[in-house]
Amino acid sequence: MEKLLATWMTPESNRWAFANVREIIPTARVARGGDTFELTEAACGAAALDAPLQSSGKTVAKYLEETATDSIVVLSGGELQFEWYAEGRTAADVHINFSVTKSLTGLIGGALAAEGAFAFTDLVVEYVPEVKGSAFDVEIQSLFDMAVPLRFSEDYAMADPRMLEYRRSTGWIPGESEGLHSFLPSLERRSPEGAEYHYASPTTDMAGWVLERAAGRRLAELFSTYIWKPIGAEFDADLTVDDYGAGRAAGGFSCSTRDLARVGHHLAAGSGLVPEAFVRDLCTGDAARWRSGAHIRDFPNGTYRNFWYVPDTSAPVLYAVGIHGQGLYVDLEKKVVIAKHSSWPVPISEEMHTAQYRGLHDIAAAVDGGVS
Repeated sequence: MEKLLATWMTPESNRWAFANVREIIPTARVARGGDTFELTEAACGAAALDAPLQSSGKTVAKYLEETATDSIVVLSGGELQFEWYAEGRTAADVHINFSVTKSLTGLIGGALAAEGAFAFTDLVVEYVPEVKGSAFDVEIQSLFDMAVPLRFSEDYAMADPRMLEYRRSTGWIPGESEGLHSFLPSLERRSPEGAEYHYASPTTDMAGWVLERAAGRRLAELFSTYIWKPIGAEFDADLTVDDYGAGRAAGGFSCSTRDLARVGHHLAAGSGLVPEAFVRDLCTGDAARWRSGAHIRDFPNGTYRNFWYVPDTSAPVLYAVGIHGQGLYVDLEKKVVIAKHSSWPVPISEEMHTAQYRGLHDIAAAVDGGVS
C-alpha cells in the first residue's frame, strides 16, 4: 500500500488511481440525498465527436484525446447535451477533482455565511485560535481570495521541503506526520495579508478548518449538507482525510462527472445553492490583486474570488480548475455547464491548460449556438 501511495499520481498509475482514491487514501463518505436531479438523455451522441472546435479546428474527439480526458459532461439549461467516457469508464465512476475541490469549498463558505455561521470579515483566530501569530492570523476573506502570501511554494516537483511536509500531513504521500491541523499553524507569511494573490493549497485547507469550527461539523458532512444533497446528486462522493480525520478542503473531493456538472447547473440556474448575491460577487474579485500574482498569465483579463476563477471579467463565466486536467466551466448567462475529468501525465502544463480551456469555451459556444 505504501508503494501505491508513493506512485498514485505518476503517469503510469494515475488513470486508475484518480478513479480509485478511496483504495489508496483514507476517505470520508459524502452522502447524497434521497432525490436525484434527473438529466435527460444526451441530445447529440457520437456525431459530436467529429465536430471541429472553432479555435483549433481539431475535432472534439482529438481534443479529448490530447487533453487526456477520462470523462466529460455538457449541460445546457440543465439538459444533457453530450457526455463521453473513456474506455472502461462509466457514468457511475467517481474521479478526484483536485483543486476543483477548492471551488466547492468556496460554495460551502457562501452557504454558511448566509446562515450567519460566520462573516467573511471575521478573523480566522476567532474560530481557530490555534493559528494565532501564524500566517493565517488574517481575515477569513483573505483565505477565500488566496490573499495570504505564504513562505511556501506550490511546487508539484516537491523541491520545496515545506510542500513535502504538507503532502505528508494530508496523507497523500508516505511519511510521518502529526496531521494537517498540526502543519497549518507552522506556516509564515512572506508579505502582508492582502498584498497579492498567492496560490497555495494550505490556504484552502485553513478555510476548511474554519468552516468546520464555524459549523461544528466535519467537512464531509458540510459537503453533503450544503452541496451534495441540494444538487440532487446521483452518487455518493468521497473526501480524503488525514490520519486524524481532517478533511482535505483543497483537493480531496472525488465524485462522478455528472454530479460535478449538476453543481454547475445549480449555480447557473440560481436555484438557491448559494445566495444570488454570492454568485454575483464571484464575478468581481480584486483584479489589481490578481494582476500582482504569478497566475496572471493564465487569465490576463480575469480575477479570482472565493476559490473561483473568472477568466474574463467582461463575461459571466466561472471556472474551477484542478491539476492533471480537472475542470468545471459555468456560463452563468447562457446556462451552459461543462464538467471534465482527466488524467494528464503531469500536474501542470501551460500548453495543456490553454488547450483545455479553449476547448471548453468552444464547446460551450457550439452548444449555445446549437451546433454541437
